[in-house]
Amino acid sequence: MLMLLVYGELWLKVWEVAREPQAKVLPRTPLTTARALFRRTEERIIPIIKDEKTGKLYGFLTRIEAIIPTSTKSNLRVADVAREHPQLKIDDDIDKAVKLMEEFKTDAAPVVDDDGRLVGVITYRDIIKSFLSRGLRPLAETVGEAMTVKNLDQYIITPDERINRVWSKFVFKGIPGLVVVRSKEEPVPIGVITPFDLIRKGRWRFHREIEAGKITTPAKVKRIMTRGAVVATPDTPIEQAAKVMAENDFSILPVVDENGRVIGILTQADVVRVYMKGAKPGRVAVKPLPMPKPVEAEERATYRSEQQLITEVVPREREVPYAPMGVTAREAMREELPAITINDTVEHARREMLRRKTDYLLVLDEAGRIVGVVSKWNMLKAIALKGPIWRRRVYDKFFIDYVMSKVVPRVKEDEPLENVALKMLSNNAEVVIVEDKNGNTIGFITKDDLIDAYAKHHVGKVFVKDLVVPRKLSTVHPHHSLAHVINKMQTLHLDAVTVAEGNIVHGVVSANRLPFVALEDSLVARKSRRLIWVRRLVKAGPRKARYVKVMPLVAADAMVPVKRTLKPEDNILDAIQAFKEEGVDGLPVIDDNGNLIGTVSKNSILREMARHAQVAVAKAEEKTEEKAEA
Repeated sequence: MLMLLVYGELWLKVWEVAREPQAKVLPRTPLTTARALFRRTEERIIPIIKDEKTGKLYGFLTRIEAIIPTSTKSNLRVADVAREHPQLKIDDDIDKAVKLMEEFKTDAAPVVDDDGRLVGVITYRDIIKSFLSRGLRPLAETVGEAMTVKNLDQYIITPDERINRVWSKFVFKGIPGLVVVRSKEEPVPIGVITPFDLIRKGRWRFHREIEAGKITTPAKVKRIMTRGAVVATPDTPIEQAAKVMAENDFSILPVVDENGRVIGILTQADVVRVYMKGAKPGRVAVKPLPMPKPVEAEERATYRSEQQLITEVVPREREVPYAPMGVTAREAMREELPAITINDTVEHARREMLRRKTDYLLVLDEAGRIVGVVSKWNMLKAIALKGPIWRRRVYDKFFIDYVMSKVVPRVKEDEPLENVALKMLSNNAEVVIVEDKNGNTIGFITKDDLIDAYAKHHVGKVFVKDLVVPRKLSTVHPHHSLAHVINKMQTLHLDAVTVAEGNIVHGVVSANRLPFVALEDSLVARKSRRLIWVRRLVKAGPRKARYVKVMPLVAADAMVPVKRTLKPEDNILDAIQAFKEEGVDGLPVIDDNGNLIGTVSKNSILREMARHAQVAVAKAEEKTEEKAEA
């Protein structure tokens, strides 16, 4: 479909954007019933039809009408508070529709035909999604050109304010949402509150229905708000902000400066306006933040089977002799590993990892059987695929099932550690279960246990240059998308990659680092399964003062700055010690001329152990065949 942009007006018809409403009611429907429908459907508009037969529109409700009753019970019917205007016609231009919605201060409106029959609804979110799906470009580049800065105080509130003040702003001033800041003196966002927060909760209501006009002590904002704020900066590309707001149906997006202080508000109406009219008068254009760097063909990781990953030998200056360590699984195992249950949340898993100082957790079912393993690598992979804002419904009790590794290999207690490494890499696992001769679980071996055993028992000298993964395979640009980085690590079985521009090393993305936190969601007043990526935490103030930016995740967001690099001639045992000191799974390797030549990591060592096991298996098979032939 060809879209025309003429003199700043978008020639897009209402019928191209309108959709079916998720709920409809009749005039006599109790308002409390409509409120429940808003809560269940998360809709912004519910049309009221005169009767089912004709389908003619009587009026409509928005979230504002749903919160008009300030007590739990109410005798009001939807007809008592119904809006009549605006009513959009299916052949109206979208420009006219937006003007009517602005005039009547609503973010949603019904669509009718010439006979007044309901044919659909339209919201600002629907309009934004339509712009994005059609590939339309906004008439300004950044959030700073579109955000609202006038009368900013009316969009900001502190957590100890009473909820009746919030209610008044929503009902009488038509404000779509408020940013909750730490304090007026330090306006750092710690959450948001919108009419939907009032709809989904009942403990904010400040009138008693049993005594007419009786006012109770109103709840405070901090009891009702959604904790944790998703924010933009003035140089955030408006298209990225539009995408995040449309995908998550955010009413408002706080805009912060370099110190994290609120300097503006972006509403859905602001986004629609910038697509249709451009920057607000007097705004100075700023250079937008760069989006993730495109991945060149030679930078893409090509698929390799597990067998190829283990047997593939990187070109070396010499043949590396390998002497078996002579250590069995029983000798290297640990008898216990911390565990969580299949019904626990990812936030609980994260807390357990931090509290117990471990990178690995067993996952048990209701009967206490081991059904999986969760590592920091599992969580990092999931976050990279889901993006900066990762939300799950609070009643999804199998959420940990989505993240965990379900394959946990088993080895016998007398297996050589080289065979354990082979089993671990072949199954793309980080933990194996050790069994006795009767098949009973007697212990566990993690990737780190294998590396520690290698450092303690390996005989002979192995140098970093013998195990280094070449630069082409193990290096990414700081602006490469995190999804590309994780895909590369997973495809090539790397547990660390170097983040660099040319020979300038910025850091490493390491599988054992967990660069995200979960923010509290005030729904049901407990920790939810709502995970939000955080790169830079607020340094001062209470723990709750955290926010996340809406930009796509890139390598620089997940990397860990490192103080050390390795030289090709370093002993691999010294490299293992450097891994521990830096707290990472791998480090960059730089030659005497200052050239970055690649990355060496824990998995490089595991591959070397696994190769030896494969060679031993091949030799044993040859001997068996020779005996059979003889």
